[in-house]
Amino acid sequence: MAIPMLLLFVALLALAACERIPRLRYTALPLLRPFLRTDLVCFVTGALALGLAVRALGLELVGRWGSALPALAGLHVAVALPIAIVIYDLLSYLCHHAFHRFAGLWRLHKVHHSSLRLDWLATFRAHIFEHALRHVASSAALLVLGFSPSAVGVAAATYAAWGALNHANLDLDLRTLEGVLITPRLHRLHHAEQTTERNLGTIFSIWDRWRGTLVTDAAAGPIGVPGERATYPQTYLAQFFEPLRKRRDVRAPESDALEEI
Repeated sequence: MAIPMLLLFVALLALAACERIPRLRYTALPLLRPFLRTDLVCFVTGALALGLAVRALGLELVGRWGSALPALAGLHVAVALPIAIVIYDLLSYLCHHAFHRFAGLWRLHKVHHSSLRLDWLATFRAHIFEHALRHVASSAALLVLGFSPSAVGVAAATYAAWGALNHANLDLDLRTLEGVLITPRLHRLHHAEQTTERNLGTIFSIWDRWRGTLVTDAAAGPIGVPGERATYPQTYLAQFFEPLRKRRDVRAPESDALEEI
């Protein structure tokens, strides 16, 4: 796990450094931007501490009970890694779809969509319950399937690094990759109020293409929680309690048309 984590931190530092280069920026954003503390706390508690804890627990459980497909652990690394990354991204896509589809999960996921400006650190703004569910759904699932801890670590680090790239405040023209991959331009559309239910993928665009939820030609408008952009709380503690406080039935933003796909 140490090497994948080191590579992830190098990738994040590189993105943070590139965001300081004016000609590479998508929009002007100061280093000490508003609500930086909120995202730092989310990064340390949810993405880092909780992520490591969940993976350690997964290793412990697999060590005790074994895996469902032991043969996967014996795959050559050149074969295992691409398969692990594809499965990790697919599981994360299904999890992301659920967060948009079901009202209770959407209340948690609003925290992530509450960012009013995107940069690499905004990637990790999410309710700690969402962090827990996502780590369990992907990393633990790969371990149970029989992938080696190193393969799972690389898959998780690749996913996090690509997710950070997609959120980064960088003006990159990567349209030639969009036939296969999600790019910052496509993910920015996911955060826009008008197209929040589209472009749910993180690494691969094929999942959205298959479901008919990929948009490539829309204009990116203001980002934020649909209908609550100006009112949704921005501090960590307020965002922690907000999904728990609202008990009324809040419909997820996904349309009836998309439910039929």
